[in-house]
Amino acid sequence: MKSTVVLIISITIGYIIGQILSLQSSFLLYYLIQINYLILKYGFYWQLLTSIFITPSFFDWAFNAIALYFIYWLYKSQAGKLEYLVFLLSGIVGNLFSLFLYSPLTASAGASGGIFGLFAYYAVSDYLKDKQVNKIAIILLLAVFIMSDTLPFFDVDIWAHTGGILTGVLLSLLLFKIYETRRTV
Repeated sequence: MKSTVVLIISITIGYIIGQILSLQSSFLLYYLIQINYLILKYGFYWQLLTSIFITPSFFDWAFNAIALYFIYWLYKSQAGKLEYLVFLLSGIVGNLFSLFLYSPLTASAGASGGIFGLFAYYAVSDYLKDKQVNKIAIILLLAVFIMSDTLPFFDVDIWAHTGGILTGVLLSLLLFKIYETRRTV
């Protein structure tokens, strides 16, 4: 199964879990979404990972699923299983940005840091391989970033998005450098 499709399924399962927990026991939900105070004060570090998948918000899940679909449509899971690494590292780094750049009382959840990282990874990788900018990918990445971070009805985590993008770019550059080094040896 294509890795982007697996990611869509994973965030869908996370949404279902988030919905069940928000209806049954919001107390349990607080163990899985990112709450900066709980990480900083009590060491709930697993939230940096679980909050990537768990969200009780329909709109967060829907926008993330649509974004992953467009990434699949553009790139057809070219990176294979490497997508999982890029998605997870971008999501975790995005969550770390949120942890240190927002108030300790901030709570956040959702996959957008990982998604922005994956999108940035592919956009930069395309350029490095072909020495051509995929204009559609860049326009979509910038449009979604600007719209999601500026429109007032979106309650988004701009630092998770920024951390995800930076991680995706860095991973693309690093992996390209490793590939080029191996190819020339």
